[in-house]
Amino acid sequence: MAIVSNSIDILGVAVEPIIEEILFQNNTISKALVTFEDDVKAETIFTEADATATMQAWTSGVPTSSGSLNSWDAKVTPEKVMFYQEFDPNTLRFSRYKRSMAPGAWNTFSTEFERVVIGGIYANRISLSAERNFWLSAKSATKSTIAGLTAGTAQTSIGAEEKAMVAASLGENGQFDGLLTKILYNNSRASGTAQVGERIKVVGTTIDASNIKAEYGKVFTAIPAEVLQNGMKPIIYAPYSHSQLIAEFNNNVANYKDAFLVDGDTYSYNGIKIEFVPFPEDVMLCAKKEHLFWVTDLQSDYNVMKMDYIAANREDMFLKTVATEGAHVANQKFNVLYVG
Repeated sequence: MAIVSNSIDILGVAVEPIIEEILFQNNTISKALVTFEDDVKAETIFTEADATATMQAWTSGVPTSSGSLNSWDAKVTPEKVMFYQEFDPNTLRFSRYKRSMAPGAWNTFSTEFERVVIGGIYANRISLSAERNFWLSAKSATKSTIAGLTAGTAQTSIGAEEKAMVAASLGENGQFDGLLTKILYNNSRASGTAQVGERIKVVGTTIDASNIKAEYGKVFTAIPAEVLQNGMKPIIYAPYSHSQLIAEFNNNVANYKDAFLVDGDTYSYNGIKIEFVPFPEDVMLCAKKEHLFWVTDLQSDYNVMKMDYIAANREDMFLKTVATEGAHVANQKFNVLYVG
């Protein structure tokens, strides 16, 4: 689209600096909140394995085979996506940005506009869109499939709250199935058949400052004990608003202070670190970052923006960023998903 500008020709002095839109930071990438699987040009294979070992009575005769050895592959193909926008820099000739245009009628490009709007706000918007789509994207076909499932309370059934969350909050640009979608419905299993995810389902409610400790307690209780005893601890991924609700809870002198610990920008509950991501309200995920994968060719592709004239005989320009992105969830039966 063209530049939308309600420009006023500068007759006096313009206020400095330009007031920019408030943006969230892409914490998923900047803080490496999940595992990044890079260098995937077209597709990659994730292999999972498990086994059961059964003790039995010794015999000197023919033994009976007991237990199982299982291994399966899941193919993940990141989707090639792009951000593209056209604009006419001549639109800025009567705005404050003319101050950074070089002399001459041919020169209508503003270095200030490039720095603040293109390299600042627009580039940040691309980064945030990539993050939101990683967590929240859903293909329309997958949303329709989930909508057609029969809701139930069993772990093997889609929950009514989960169906409502998919319908109301998942989709974004819909170029691929993001992580929450993959957790709820996937084919990453031994059978290779797409069905409801093997997550640990926790039915929640509307979370506020008065009940936030109790609801985090439900998530904590649902974590399998072996997850807490082996390797790195899991992370509770929560909506941005929970940082405020935790502050309100901790400010109440009647509350048990050691439930939520806050040290600067670091939050935790019962020793489990909390990270805030662009989740819908009343949704939490507890999983090891080693179980959550952002699949891409290069993380840095989102940092590359091509800007040029649309054609040699034209003076309007285009912006284009190209990248690949996909999501994958592993060790599904150890991941806790809370939906209120």
